[in-house]
Amino acid sequence: MATHVTNAARLVARNPGTAAVAGVVTVGAVALAAPLALAAPVLAAVGFTAEGVAATSIAAGIQAGIGNVVAGSAFAVCQSAAAGGAGAAAVAAGTQVVGGVAAVGAALGRFFWGRGRGGDATAVGE
Repeated sequence: MATHVTNAARLVARNPGTAAVAGVVTVGAVALAAPLALAAPVLAAVGFTAEGVAATSIAAGIQAGIGNVVAGSAFAVCQSAAAGGAGAAAVAAGTQVVGGVAAVGAALGRFFWGRGRGGDATAVGE
């Protein structure tokens, strides 16, 4: 097992650009396949919970700044998603869009970066 980790670390060290693109594409694929698996921990970290906005959280600070929350607002959708309500569909769709755009953008950027440097995309960083 340690040999595989060492080999992977060497590969990343020799090809940091390719490794970064692989990471972004992987996260993008997860966002497309299981968007709430990515979004739920982010919502929780910001302070949106199933029980409501967590005290002293970033979300609580935002709510204090905006006052009354308007139905359908981004804040309301995030809270609804965290509570398992209708907002979950909107958050899932948004996560999929962002993940897909990031994955495609990273892959295309890597491809064109390599072509622009006089070689194919696999030659960059090697």
